[in-house]
Amino acid sequence: MKELIQSQLEFSDKSYELLISIASEKEMGKNQLLFYPDKPTTKIIFLKKGLLRGYKIIDGKEHTHHFYLAGWFATDFQSFLTEKQGQIYISTLENASYFEFQKSDLLNLYRKSHQLEALGRIIAEKAYLATVEKLATMQLHNLTEKYQLLMKS
Repeated sequence: MKELIQSQLEFSDKSYELLISIASEKEMGKNQLLFYPDKPTTKIIFLKKGLLRGYKIIDGKEHTHHFYLAGWFATDFQSFLTEKQGQIYISTLENASYFEFQKSDLLNLYRKSHQLEALGRIIAEKAYLATVEKLATMQLHNLTEKYQLLMKS
């Protein structure tokens, strides 16, 4: 995680130590739920290993919202930011290991460290760009092209 963060911004060892100090390291087996839509999302995870699927259930059918790949952060961002009830389930598609961060702990660190606040901004920017790219893909590509784009990522 440290190297990945440092590839995105100038990030000191001290900032990394602060971040890790509030992390809980966890593991989950395949097909386990990490996020539920019935309450506000108060955590964000950094996926070290594994693959996650975010989905909604509409009229009893699952609709994939997003895939989360190892090496970046995952959450129900809308719920995380608004503190309103979540809208998506996020589950493991394979065994996963991750760091979990509570929102309140992150907000406290943002007040203490400009580098950590910048990391929060970068995570939010990447989430926004992923949403915009997904919307463009949905509007501009047929099913075969969408599948090919997914396989490239």
